[in-house]
Amino acid sequence: MLSIPQMILDDMLSHARREAPDECCGLLAGVGLDVTALYQIANLPADDPAVADMDVPSDRRLRYVMDPKAQLAAFKKMRQDGQTLLAIYHSHPHSPAYPSATDVRLAVYPDVRYIILSLCEEPAIRAFRIAGQEVAEEAITPIV
Repeated sequence: MLSIPQMILDDMLSHARREAPDECCGLLAGVGLDVTALYQIANLPADDPAVADMDVPSDRRLRYVMDPKAQLAAFKKMRQDGQTLLAIYHSHPHSPAYPSATDVRLAVYPDVRYIILSLCEEPAIRAFRIAGQEVAEEAITPIV
């Protein structure tokens, strides 16, 4: 079960609201299962070459594709700070906080959690492990 400071949860929700109606995305890092850092990553536009190879909808309201340069910078910072990747998050501005078929298909890290923030509900934040086609929900512990 991930422990996430309330301030980071609030920052994730602010990020989702700021990017709406598009999906937002980012990374959470820390030590063990304790999240200590948030990395907001840009959701690339449809005309970016990295998106063309992904076989995803062009509309950012329906998908996210993280900027690979920002991802690499985040991973470098994590290594410098002795952290590991604990979760990948993104928002669903128009649908429930549950992985879409595209989310499941593109989930390549079975050891991290995938966190989805829904803005169409009372905002909802849910975490999942996705391995192959199997989706299992996991609890999140907010740290006040």
